Amino acid sequence: MRWLIRRVLRKGKSSVSYEEDIHYGEVLTIGRAADQAIFLPDLRAALNHARVTSLGGGQYRVESLIIAGIRVNGEITYATTVGSGAVVEVGSTRLTLLDARQDYDASVEVAAIDKSEQAAIVASRSKPTTLAETWIGKRWPSWAGFLVVLGLFLLLPLLAHFMPPLRSILAHSPLPGRGAWLSGELDAAHRHFGDDCTSCHRNAFLMVRDTECTSCHVRTPAHADATRFNIPELGDARCATCHKDHNGERGMVSTNQDLCAGCHVDLRARTKGASTIADIGDFGTAHPEFHVNLPGWSANGAFMPKSMPWTASLKENSGLKFDHAVHLAKDGLNTPDGRRTLTCASCHEAEPGGAAMKPIAFEAMCHSCHQLGFDTLAPEREVPHADVAAVVYTLDEFYARRALEGGYADARAPTIVQERRRPGSPPLSRQETVEALAWARDRSREAARTLFTGKACVTCHSVAPPGPSSPDWRIAPVRVSGVWYLEAKFSHRRHETMACVDCHAGATTSKGSNDLLIPGIDNCRQCHAGADASGKIASTCIACHDYHRSPTLTLDAPRSP
Repeated sequence: MRWLIRRVLRKGKSSVSYEEDIHYGEVLTIGRAADQAIFLPDLRAALNHARVTSLGGGQYRVESLIIAGIRVNGEITYATTVGSGAVVEVGSTRLTLLDARQDYDASVEVAAIDKSEQAAIVASRSKPTTLAETWIGKRWPSWAGFLVVLGLFLLLPLLAHFMPPLRSILAHSPLPGRGAWLSGELDAAHRHFGDDCTSCHRNAFLMVRDTECTSCHVRTPAHADATRFNIPELGDARCATCHKDHNGERGMVSTNQDLCAGCHVDLRARTKGASTIADIGDFGTAHPEFHVNLPGWSANGAFMPKSMPWTASLKENSGLKFDHAVHLAKDGLNTPDGRRTLTCASCHEAEPGGAAMKPIAFEAMCHSCHQLGFDTLAPEREVPHADVAAVVYTLDEFYARRALEGGYADARAPTIVQERRRPGSPPLSRQETVEALAWARDRSREAARTLFTGKACVTCHSVAPPGPSSPDWRIAPVRVSGVWYLEAKFSHRRHETMACVDCHAGATTSKGSNDLLIPGIDNCRQCHAGADASGKIASTCIACHDYHRSPTLTLDAPRSP
């Protein structure tokens, strides 16, 4: 089979010449290899790119020899049958399959695609990347989007604000209502009325006023007396200056240190000496020593706690006798239940919330070792704790009954008390009754003296015997602060990873109950520092202190009493 290969040569803008060649064979190969019937010096062509087979009658079979396929009549294909006039494109070369001419069985014309034509082809095949390349303009889509936003997110919520029926309809539909205007999630405390925006926003498009806040928070304590302390930042501040809603479930309380330090860093100068509070700016670098709340008594003997700066030499006179070193001995203690080793947690338990510690209760924490029995012949009987009158009454009642019933096996007791009386025996005579009750009274007083001054009460308490000024036994009251830092918040639960002695140093070696085992500020600064701390826990003012602390002023009447 004879192929006519006609090459089109362009010498100028309009000068064209032709060069003809003959190829023998059934198949016309196309590629960049030297043995190809149509050699293409184009890197975009493979060595063996495609082949064309003449089927006769002006029909050709075009097959791609590469995975990418070959473009025939503008379409990518792997194999196709075409007629004369079909165009095959490979890189920058165009092959046009022609009808056989004269003595040839098949003909093909090979021409180069010039750069302008290649650019036009690429442009026709590329997808639009800008609106200018499409039939869509910029102006009308912009107006359409503007009108949709205006209608859905301004006009519709605005109508819902002033039309309660529409508001109810929108609440049960996917269309946006007033909720589209929310700038963020409401605080947890405000969610119960969150659907009614007018609860806080009484006037549309105006900031929330303080009167809307105090209508609910009428009894919330104020921070300070704005009349007494003439500080513009305090007197002119709105509630929303610090409490900004729509910041999440716990977003109403600001934890920014500057909120407090902005005034307290030079509070005395700002108040012209009216404030007695120390200037405080940062927990790590500008904070005074803690003030400890300790037991105290007035001149007439009334309990009156006193506050004073913490020092290592401070003593707590609580009226209790207690030796920590004995109770925390490493080898343990002898108890009614055997040898037992105590730890701090044996007596000191956190409250359910984990903030403070439960008060020490004798019945729950001490009674298992310190039992209040008073008679060896009745070891199960005990006197009550912490009530002198009840103790004396219990002793009188116990020995009076033993004396009248008889059968009390004590050699020191009268015969009438020791003898066991049978059922049905005659009652005691008047003389016998007087004798028995006289013994009971004496035995009760003896037992009381033993309890109060011998083996029980005096172990932990200061005891005064009856005298001319008082006919009864007197036990000094126990007054433990319980909360040593009144102005601070502290949670044992948040410090449970620490050992007790990390903060309460010396507890295991303390021999006096008046030792103050409460830590000072240096102990806390081992782990905590200010808001900009590096290498320690960043602690702001609000981490330990509440803001609204006035005992007399409330938000509805912020003035001096």
